[in-house]
Amino acid sequence: MNFDVPGPEAGWLDAPVSACANPNPAWQTSMWWYISGLFRVVAGLAPSLDAVAGRLKLTTERGWEELSPVDVAMIQIRGVHFALHRMEYSPMTDTIVSVINETDDDEAAIDILLDALGIGREALTFRGDLRRGDDEVEWLPAARPLD
Repeated sequence: MNFDVPGPEAGWLDAPVSACANPNPAWQTSMWWYISGLFRVVAGLAPSLDAVAGRLKLTTERGWEELSPVDVAMIQIRGVHFALHRMEYSPMTDTIVSVINETDDDEAAIDILLDALGIGREALTFRGDLRRGDDEVEWLPAARPLD
């Protein structure tokens, strides 16, 4: 039996991450695309994702969300599941903090993360869920203007 997989067909482009014309039948997705619905945004952090990942010695993974590549670090601290992420093409440079949907106390979860990072609440740029609109978001002094 031959289990060698042949190379791509002539004319195939890289598997698309969006709905572009391409004869390749594969559609590239990411783990983040599949699991992001299990999390909800609760806050933003002024420190970069690289700085946060460096502090906690995390590995970030590259995925896609809607029309932008996204870098994500998935962690658990003291029983709280976090997704820390940043969309590459977003004008917002904050590290977005999401918690798994079953998290009961968002404020306690934020405090757990801040404690592990060794920083205080002054590093928060917003609290609330950006996906629900500005009426649900509290912008804080550390927020930077969008470019």
